[in-house]
Amino acid sequence: VLPWHALRTPVADLGAALAHTAAALGKIAADVQVLARTEVGEAAEPAPAGRGASSAMPHKRNPVLATLIRSAALQVPVLAAGLTQCLTTEDERSAGAWHAEWTLLRESLRLTGGAAHTALDLARGLTVHPDRMRANLALTGGQIVSERLAAVLAPRLGKAQARRLLSEASGRAAGEGVPLGEVLAELPELQGVLDGGELAELLDPARYTGGAGALVDRALKR
Repeated sequence: VLPWHALRTPVADLGAALAHTAAALGKIAADVQVLARTEVGEAAEPAPAGRGASSAMPHKRNPVLATLIRSAALQVPVLAAGLTQCLTTEDERSAGAWHAEWTLLRESLRLTGGAAHTALDLARGLTVHPDRMRANLALTGGQIVSERLAAVLAPRLGKAQARRLLSEASGRAAGEGVPLGEVLAELPELQGVLDGGELAELLDPARYTGGAGALVDRALKR
């Protein structure tokens, strides 16, 4: 093992680990910020009295926890890059290089630790709005599951025919402002190909989650 003052890679490795951790927390924060937007409204931060209050708009509740986490996540990778740069030293104890590590490492630890603490508070108190999620999924009138419909119809009608029918039906549904299911139910080409019950099931986004459940279970086991 080389002397600590000559071997600086452990410090750079720690900086990289902190950057990866902060980035993972930042991803959570960014998702919460998007989901908490008024026009999305699928999630909300915990909001004790006074937290996140806007100075100009009394009705507004700012996602302050997610903002703090994301701010840290944007800073730590830059600090970690500085620690990596400090590896390029001369002799055994480079004048200035290992001194430069002190502030960079201290701030990386402080920001990542603070982000982790804040993320725990955010996760414990996060409010999720399933009704709003379903309402957002319904905004396209069923067109969000057109890929699923194409996958089911292709073996029955042929890929080109299925694509043509769905493209025309989607255009008509959008133009007339009606659900895609209504247009598909009227198509003579689909009579005997899809019954009403199967069509309704295919149009339900909740039944088209793919491998999401397995991926969530896998992530939670890590």
